[in-house]
Amino acid sequence: MMHLRAVALVLVGALSPGLAQAQQDPYFVRAQEVFLGLKPDTRLWFQLVLTSAGHWPAVPNIGYSRRLFEATKQFQRSRGEAPTGVLTKLQVERILQSGTEVMNGWRLRWVPHPARGRQLWVPMGLDLQAKRTDAGVEMREPGNRFRLQFNYYASVDVGSAYAVTLQEMLGSGDRINFKTLKPDFFVITGNQGRFSRYVRYHADGSGILGFDMSWSDDDAPVYGSRLVTVISGSLWATMTGAPFPEAKRVRFPWEGGDAEVANAPRTPPPAPPATTPAAAPKEPPKPKSSSGSGFFVSKAGHLLTNAHVVQDCATITVRPDGAVGVPAQVLARDAINDLAVLKIAGPAERTLPLRPSVRLGEGIAAFGFPHSDLLATAGNFTLGNVTALAGLKDDSRYLQVSAPVQPGNSGGPLLDGAGNVVGVVSAKLDAIKMASERGDLPQNINFAVKASLAGSFLDANQIAYETGAPGEKLDPADLAERAKKASAFITCR
Repeated sequence: MMHLRAVALVLVGALSPGLAQAQQDPYFVRAQEVFLGLKPDTRLWFQLVLTSAGHWPAVPNIGYSRRLFEATKQFQRSRGEAPTGVLTKLQVERILQSGTEVMNGWRLRWVPHPARGRQLWVPMGLDLQAKRTDAGVEMREPGNRFRLQFNYYASVDVGSAYAVTLQEMLGSGDRINFKTLKPDFFVITGNQGRFSRYVRYHADGSGILGFDMSWSDDDAPVYGSRLVTVISGSLWATMTGAPFPEAKRVRFPWEGGDAEVANAPRTPPPAPPATTPAAAPKEPPKPKSSSGSGFFVSKAGHLLTNAHVVQDCATITVRPDGAVGVPAQVLARDAINDLAVLKIAGPAERTLPLRPSVRLGEGIAAFGFPHSDLLATAGNFTLGNVTALAGLKDDSRYLQVSAPVQPGNSGGPLLDGAGNVVGVVSAKLDAIKMASERGDLPQNINFAVKASLAGSFLDANQIAYETGAPGEKLDPADLAERAKKASAFITCR
């Protein structure tokens, strides 16, 4: 496998000579010219690194598209930098840093289908356990956070397989998020609560070949929504002959040899001897309860909040303004960027548009439900300013704001004067810890995930939302009313 650091050097070397011109000329043609000037293998690796870093939800291709151009600009906006579509050396290093960490955790290798020989990339870093099946091979992560079946079915056509798979997923309770049927392949994605599933099959001879992947959550080390894009790309390449980077091959346990082996399923530990005294029955743990804030981004009932607000929840209840609580499910979580999107069954009355940029010093407002056990449960509205365009240690994912926030504000909207969301309230500085360590008591130092990053997260999960722009400022009372109508109180149990 080509070393990612080498890719960065090649990429930066190609981009740097025209950097000044690119910053003056932000048009698509210039960005396309620079990209196509790279070697094909570098173009593919660049997109794979973008995917692993969470910025590119599409199969890599040696061609340049307007979609890739917009994704690159979106990444630049998330850092508060000029959206030229041509990356600077510092931006490449930033992508490489976050992307390499994820890819090293995956340790991608390719495996051949036992009967057909077609290859598929798999994440050996997840300590997969492999077993032979009638249709091919099944690989699982020991904690059941990841499962992949690489199958071939003879004498089955794409259309029939699509209909059967769709019916099976609906019948098992999956919510279908995306489906497409083409003459030579199909894709269906769905989820049940915290479990997501992706099925892709291609016509192969007189049958079909493909994979069925499911994963729990979207956290490290799996990052399922990113990983499935890479695996899907590898299948697309092997079935169509499209170029794809090289990777080492993995041997299965039944093949023998000294190469890296996908582990055989482990046997369970032996039962304790019969003479072992039985442990005293434990009292069942009391369910924990926590709360946070969120806001609607679509009329279909999608809410944006923080990942930590809905972590380890058995049930989630969402209470929109003036309504009773309703159950919600997590559609996607990104623990690295502390974002999550929820879905309720009914439509949303009000939504808030996302504005991808904000100026230093600009007036903002925060809305949420802090200290719900003490304060008003109808919501809390505070005013402040953007005090920095980066978070702790220059973390470009965050804004620093002076609007007071408290526990329970997490996941609530950070609004500009016109009612656009410019951030998702995420954290406050630990004043007691700072006073203890530095002898200083900081005040009103709070942080929000940038709306540009939230937009990329929604794009990656194919959730439509409105975008906003600077406009006429609202009276604070009107701004508070708008935020209140589109916000919701979230309870996690």
